[in-house]
Amino acid sequence: MLAAREHEFIALHSQHFTRVYHYIAYRINDRARAEELAADVFRIVWEKRLEEPPGIGWLIATARNVLGNEYKGRRRREQLIERLAEEARTQGEAVEDGQRAAVADVLTRLNDRDREVLMLSYWDDLSTAELAESLECSPSAAAVRLHRARKAFAKAAPTHLMTERKG
Repeated sequence: MLAAREHEFIALHSQHFTRVYHYIAYRINDRARAEELAADVFRIVWEKRLEEPPGIGWLIATARNVLGNEYKGRRRREQLIERLAEEARTQGEAVEDGQRAAVADVLTRLNDRDREVLMLSYWDDLSTAELAESLECSPSAAAVRLHRARKAFAKAAPTHLMTERKG
């Protein structure tokens, strides 16, 4: 039974992946992310365990929903970054404001994955176990992701920001 389902899925994927990918890629400006989102569409197909393989219409409708979630996530990240920048401009002393603005600026330059891990850890105050649950990975993988995100932040941060933070 599983082998037949796998063969049907592979055939469906082979037949429609390119069209689903193009549908998504035309709407976002990131090829790698478009591939991930197209793969998500087919993950959903696999998880749904549909009686019959879906047609291209169902796949495009699912892709539209996946894109909607992507747009919402991007909008939330942009709003958070704007809020952080605004807070940096309006709160505290000039030095602290400068640090907050610098942190917000560095966050905007990080890739989405690193930014999300740092924000979950620092702004949402998640423990490593909670971070792992949120990222749907093991605690050790979450710790590695956080370590890599911190390194990316340190690399992108101005030198004075990192020395002030340590001191």
